[in-house]
Amino acid sequence: MPARIPEAFAWPRALRPLRVLLPLLVLLLALALTAAFWRFESQREQTQVNQAFDRNLQELSQRFEQQLNAQRQVLQGLQGFLAAYPQADEAALRLYAQTLPPHAGQADMHDLLVAWARPGQDELALLLRLHPGPGAPIRAGSELAKVSPSLLTKLPQLPLLLAQARDGGRLSLSGRLDLSELQVGVAEGYLQALPVFKGAVRPSNEALRREQLLAWVLAPIDPTAMFAGLYQHLPEGLSLALYTEQHLQARSTYFRSTALNSDGEFIEAGEGLQTARKLRIPEGANWTLVMQAGPDFAPAHGAGFASQVPWLGGVLSVMLALLVWLMLTSRERAQHLAERMTVVLRETEQRWAFALEGAGDGVWEWQVGSGQLNCSLRWKAIMGISADQAEPSMSQLRELIHPQDLERVQGDFQHCLDGLTSSLASEYRVKGPGGQWLWVLSRGMVVQRDADGLALTMVGTLSDIHQRRQTEEQMRYLALHDPLTDLANRAHFDERFRFALANARRYQERLGLILLDLDRFKPINDQFGHAVGDQLLQTVARRIKAAVRETDTVGRIGGDEFVVLLTGPMSNETAQLVVEKIFNQVSLPMELSGARLEVTCSLGLAMYPQDGQDELSLAKSADDAMYRNKREGRKLLDEAQRSRPFTGL
Repeated sequence: MPARIPEAFAWPRALRPLRVLLPLLVLLLALALTAAFWRFESQREQTQVNQAFDRNLQELSQRFEQQLNAQRQVLQGLQGFLAAYPQADEAALRLYAQTLPPHAGQADMHDLLVAWARPGQDELALLLRLHPGPGAPIRAGSELAKVSPSLLTKLPQLPLLLAQARDGGRLSLSGRLDLSELQVGVAEGYLQALPVFKGAVRPSNEALRREQLLAWVLAPIDPTAMFAGLYQHLPEGLSLALYTEQHLQARSTYFRSTALNSDGEFIEAGEGLQTARKLRIPEGANWTLVMQAGPDFAPAHGAGFASQVPWLGGVLSVMLALLVWLMLTSRERAQHLAERMTVVLRETEQRWAFALEGAGDGVWEWQVGSGQLNCSLRWKAIMGISADQAEPSMSQLRELIHPQDLERVQGDFQHCLDGLTSSLASEYRVKGPGGQWLWVLSRGMVVQRDADGLALTMVGTLSDIHQRRQTEEQMRYLALHDPLTDLANRAHFDERFRFALANARRYQERLGLILLDLDRFKPINDQFGHAVGDQLLQTVARRIKAAVRETDTVGRIGGDEFVVLLTGPMSNETAQLVVEKIFNQVSLPMELSGARLEVTCSLGLAMYPQDGQDELSLAKSADDAMYRNKREGRKLLDEAQRSRPFTGL
């Protein structure tokens, strides 16, 4: 059972509630500060957005009014010209059109109409039009054309507009009209009418105005085109609408940049700002400009952080309270954790000890500084040491390791001690109780170092792997040798052939390749059976090995096909003597299962470098020589090969 927490690590009983109350107090204080900062940031962002909204509304309304004022100035200019020169005819007006000021084009006016009044009548005597062309504004050089006065009679609201302008003596604006009949480039819009009086002075009363009226100057207005120009400069997130009445209703909507609901109001896309501003325009109309801020307007002007303050502040508050609680309870939790780790460690040590002993592994501990070695009974059994015998010293342990493995094992241990490897895993041979060499596997790691990083203690296990290594060696041998004759198989022979050829090239040595094929082996195998045939092959293999040196390689590459690789110092004559020796040994009679058998063979010899420079060319040369011998009655060697002079390396 774990020990209780010492009093030095425990809180006094009277102060223990503070472990909970202090974190809660910190949490509440942090949340209060978050709420205060959120209110401050929300007010700041709202003020910033309101200022940006008001600034954009003022700029747009001023730009719209400036366009209307520019049109008014063009009308007043023509009014002053006609008042100063009442006798001006068509030629004079044409000259005036040619000399319009450069700023006239800023008014975005597409047509300018001049209508003379008949004295004492409300009918129009003559109508002239300044019309530069489709879609083009009036500018210097605009053309002057005559228009039939009857064209204006198609507008029933026109007399009322002319009378209003004449009697008021000022610029008047009509209601919404269908201007398609006037062919002025505007399908629907408004007409401006400015009276022209004699003497260039506005009469003081209505009677004098009717008496001194000379003409009217008319100009159409297309608010859609004007607003389209304004909308191009509209900041992101803003929407516009133009109403032709003071009441903002759907029937009075002339232009809008977003959809309206059934009541003629903006469709709300979230909380936003909406402001109406009455425009200063000529008498007779009440135009209202409405601008609304959508959800994208506030983020474009620095807003949006206030909405993130609550959850960011909440997360930070909880983390701060948790940190305070961790700090207040750290010592107690550390003591509890240490006690639990101690219990778990002891249980783990016991389980590992049982598991290792049950698995047949020995356990060892090495005190590096003193050289003391502590080991289990199983470790002693593997090392061939009796149970009642004391642990060996390091010098005695080195004597138990195979001399060929000692240097490698010492290097593996030293690398682990120096920290070059995190753990030790080394296989080596030790002397068994009967003097035989047994394979073992030692694993371990450094578990304690001093302040300088030097190893102090190393622990590990020792496993008996002798049976496994024997199995591996046997499997490796079977993979490289023919199971019937114990000669090298094709894969092993090819590997030795490539290695020997590489050495011959490097050191400029000769190399011989002999191919051997038994003659009349199949009839013997068929007559006496496969058992006798296998004995014959084994006998031939032993005779070939006895005829060559230990440094040469003999292999079986087929049923009755053998191959010999001659390496080391030799000449062509020496190689031919080996061939003759093999031929003579194989041709000797043999007693197999009570039967006396004789077999001959065909051989082919190829020498590096004169008969080939690589494996394929040498094998082909030897194969060709062997079949020449077989065709010529199984002679020992090809006469052409025997008489070929040696050219040297």
